[in-house]
Amino acid sequence: MNHCSLNTRVHLLITGMLLCLALAGFHPTAAIAGELNRVPGGARMQLSLPDLSSRQRDLGEFEGKVLLVNFWASWCVPCIDEMPSIQRLVEAMSDYDFAVIGVNVGEGKKRVQATVNRLDVDFTVLLDSDSAVFDRWQANILPTNYIIDRSGHLQYIGRGSMEWDRADIIELMKALAQQPGE
Repeated sequence: MNHCSLNTRVHLLITGMLLCLALAGFHPTAAIAGELNRVPGGARMQLSLPDLSSRQRDLGEFEGKVLLVNFWASWCVPCIDEMPSIQRLVEAMSDYDFAVIGVNVGEGKKRVQATVNRLDVDFTVLLDSDSAVFDRWQANILPTNYIIDRSGHLQYIGRGSMEWDRADIIELMKALAQQPGE
């Protein structure tokens, strides 16, 4: 009969759990869902996608504005849940150089238009029908949000649903909007 001490069994159990977490991709410093995470030395971001009118749009059109780029899908409940707070953020930032670009991932124009109409959002919506931009921006969950400063550089990433009209987020956006661009 095998007799392991309680300490040995607990140690083996904890080691096994940590190994399982590591194999599942968990890292103790990984971003927490629903929080904004600063991106040091943020890259200059680019995208070019059609909007709901089939007009090709790119980030250059928004130069000089702070941007919230929101990757979402109509079937994603957390994406839909955060849309009203994004719209309230748009309203709270109306006196600032600020814009939201909603990037729908992998869906057809009719479905996206119906969702936008139902949610009554008033910001630019682009179609990433083949998910190429979603992949290129290394987004891995929906919703994923990127905050880009006035000079086009990535400053923050938020993964998971957030309340975008929280006072601290509005103050962050205002501070970014007041910083000089390039």
